[in-house]
Amino acid sequence: MMTSLKFESFRGFTDLAVSSLKRINLIAGANNTGKTGILEGLYLLFANDLNQVLRLPSVFRSNVSGQPGQPSNDDFPTFWQSLFYDKQTATLARVSGKPDSGAASAFQLSSGPNGSIQILYEGLGVGPGGSSELQIRMTGQRLGGGPPANGFQISAGGGGQGGKNPFATPFIVLSTRLEHPTRDADLYNQVTLLEGGEERLLSLLHEIDPRLQKLRYAKAPGTQAPLVYAHFGLKNALSMTQTGQGFSKLFSLFCQMLVSKAKVLLIDEIENGLYYESLREIWKGIATLAASEDIQVFATTHSRECIVAAHDALSQTPDYDFALHRLQRVKGRIEAVAHDRQMLDVAIKSGMEVR
Repeated sequence: MMTSLKFESFRGFTDLAVSSLKRINLIAGANNTGKTGILEGLYLLFANDLNQVLRLPSVFRSNVSGQPGQPSNDDFPTFWQSLFYDKQTATLARVSGKPDSGAASAFQLSSGPNGSIQILYEGLGVGPGGSSELQIRMTGQRLGGGPPANGFQISAGGGGQGGKNPFATPFIVLSTRLEHPTRDADLYNQVTLLEGGEERLLSLLHEIDPRLQKLRYAKAPGTQAPLVYAHFGLKNALSMTQTGQGFSKLFSLFCQMLVSKAKVLLIDEIENGLYYESLREIWKGIATLAASEDIQVFATTHSRECIVAAHDALSQTPDYDFALHRLQRVKGRIEAVAHDRQMLDVAIKSGMEVR
């Protein structure tokens, strides 16, 4: 589990250090202080291959093409070049385990010849070996000749890693977009194959909506694919597509946390689509699965209610493995201030601003 992060010349960060990381990390701060930028940095640090890297412009933001997961030629000048902070290189490093263990890995973005950008993954104190490099570069001409193309390509190079990040870590991104219902149904089917999986999921969702009695994977007459149906004590079960957006979103998240074997969860603006009075139970569910499945959580928020709910929920756990990291501008630089349990107790009780 990571204990600290360091950003250099990435997004709006000159040299940002985020320390005292816990299992559950909530990132707050004013607009344009870099909350989403931290998630983008973590995404690049953990990305498994070139295709995953290529999807980044539309993971947390609206890309130029307007199509989720579909790269646009305009992504190069509007997204990739904007990852630098007034320099030619950008670096993100993580430290895992004990703070003095030296176990770390990093990636470095640098501008290369002809307007290219290179992503270099480098191991720091994690064993022998070279490095692996991914290149994002402008295409000077179309394949097979022809007029110059206004676009870019990502390709592997150096290190002999075949375009793979040697420090890739399985992770989940909770998108603001709902997953396709057939994908959620497949996830639920996988949950039911786990020992006690169905019961665990039902228990977590029942905390959020006590009316829920059971879930079923079924293909209704006249439909083309199986879906998940929820029984709320009504005459007929409801398809998960007909439940509220927040409930469906949490159903998908809890299923992914149970079956994905991911080690990191990234959530941008976690409160979106969720009723504020349910946030405490939602945080209880996330914390329970994060501990049992060994997942480290990074989420951003604009909501004071969300922060208070997370603090209250984690206060009921034995070890309070939670920290709020507040981003703020100090003399033109962005700094991160970690709030532990005692600091949050005082701030919340006194009505101090913690967003």
